[in-house]
Amino acid sequence: MKKVILICLSLLLSGCVDKEIIDDINIEVGVGYDLAEDEKDKFRGTVLFQEFQPDQSVINRTFSGSGKLRQDIRLDVSKQTSEPVVTGGLKLAVFGPEISKKGIFDLIDSFQRDASVGARVFVATAEGKAEDLLKGEYGTRGNATYIYNLIQHNIEHRDIPITNLHILSRDYYQDGKDPFLPRLKKTGNDKVELVGISLFRKDKEVDILPRKDMFFFKLLVDKYSEGNFDVKLKKGESAAVKSIKSKNKIKMTDNHATITINVEGIIREFTGDILTPQIIEEVERHLEKKIEKDCLKLLKQFQNLGIDPVGLGHKKKNQNRNFDFKKWEDDYKMLGFDVICNVLIEETGVLE
Repeated sequence: MKKVILICLSLLLSGCVDKEIIDDINIEVGVGYDLAEDEKDKFRGTVLFQEFQPDQSVINRTFSGSGKLRQDIRLDVSKQTSEPVVTGGLKLAVFGPEISKKGIFDLIDSFQRDASVGARVFVATAEGKAEDLLKGEYGTRGNATYIYNLIQHNIEHRDIPITNLHILSRDYYQDGKDPFLPRLKKTGNDKVELVGISLFRKDKEVDILPRKDMFFFKLLVDKYSEGNFDVKLKKGESAAVKSIKSKNKIKMTDNHATITINVEGIIREFTGDILTPQIIEEVERHLEKKIEKDCLKLLKQFQNLGIDPVGLGHKKKNQNRNFDFKKWEDDYKMLGFDVICNVLIEETGVLE
């Protein structure tokens, strides 16, 4: 009897669930936001859909709308489509340069409140309009998948620190740490590149870190599990250090921060004739000095901008129970820095 009751209840409950057939809906996979040119305080949003064809090809479809709220844009886009718009497949959100400078909090907050939006959505800024970036034709699996994989690949194997919607929101709400986002540029109708890191003070972009500094930035704010860096030596020779692994440790005192960075790597290529133990040691020492110099330069740059993407304030708070963030803002301006780097080359090719 109990089994019969349970079966009846399950049938009744299943009848209460809204059914959506995938061919009868538009699944939002990417979205871009720019400031509306003709209307004050309004956003222009571009929504990206991917339409899968029987031959497994993908058609990218975009619709744009305007409004003061994200919901306004969705309603505007819904008027242009023949099927309902749903957000459950969102992979990517891109902000244009004007809106990044003005502030992205309102839109990020709306993502956080939408239960259908996953925390692992990638958020990025655009060099140029976000609308134009989404309207390209990238790869064979759709624009959103292409850009998502581009960011994911550069997090795992290159110089982008780990980032997503959850981490962005955490850094925004967390005292003592400022957010950052990868910066994208459309370089052709079929090509997008990562060109830097957007640095934020709260939710407003205040500076852009160029590509040449991204390696050192990741050493400070994240860790490498598989990185690459080319080292130029005194005699014009160069060595490619691959499979870089790194960890950092921050020690805070009253008016000083010491950051120790440990790096392990493998020399895969060398332009000279013979890779001797002495040259390996030279590579280690040269890379240590380069990392110490450039990381120290970045820390002072952040200090001058009044931002803390490394999270030194958060680290200081964890060491002091009655931490005063208002006092910290003044203390941070006078904070001294030391960067200590230890490089170990674990493997090389054939040595003579």
